[in-house]
Amino acid sequence: MSYHFSSGGIRLPEFSRGNRKTQVGSTKHFTGGLVLGENESVRLGTESHLETNAALLLSYRPTTLDLVEQVRFSWYDEHGEYFDHFIDLVVTRVDGTVVGYAVRPTSRVSHAYQCKLARIKEQANAQCFLDDFRLFTEEDVCPIELHNAKLFHSVRRPDDFADPVAQDVLSGAPVVTNIGDLVDRTRLEGMGFRAIVRLIRSGHLQMLRHERIERSTEVLRARMI
Repeated sequence: MSYHFSSGGIRLPEFSRGNRKTQVGSTKHFTGGLVLGENESVRLGTESHLETNAALLLSYRPTTLDLVEQVRFSWYDEHGEYFDHFIDLVVTRVDGTVVGYAVRPTSRVSHAYQCKLARIKEQANAQCFLDDFRLFTEEDVCPIELHNAKLFHSVRRPDDFADPVAQDVLSGAPVVTNIGDLVDRTRLEGMGFRAIVRLIRSGHLQMLRHERIERSTEVLRARMI
């Protein structure tokens, strides 16, 4: 994703901040990448479909402030020998806590692997490198949350025309309404829908139920623009 500026130039996203470069291609497993951020965007590489889904889910949670992939941590085994472990995803939350995630399907989670993660977690916590270290599997992927995260991701780029219109509509709308009503008030159809979704993402609107974001979704005006 690139951004056009009034001067006619294009600004490319920043390079990944991870400590290890992810594979660009593989004949044996999925590889991919995301561009995260609304304005100052940054690249994030992934090496499995599950890792991509995890990155989307974690990056668009309201508690997430920042997300970095492949973060190096040096740990030692029971014999005192040191190794480098690259933590798949590291989330810095809005409350300042830092949580690492090892992303792996349950079919590849052995007892030995769990023991290794437990040792890394203990050392990372003791060194204040992480506040928590968790295993993320396919069982942690909520289809509803993933759908909404993909939607947030697809509309992340601001719209200088539609966004002010949606904000003006919100200021005069009922405290509780539905997305379709707000979109109709904008008279912008698809552009209006995307602008309303961005208001949910920014926290100005809050969903009343855990559901896929659609025109029928009821929302609460959480705060004024």
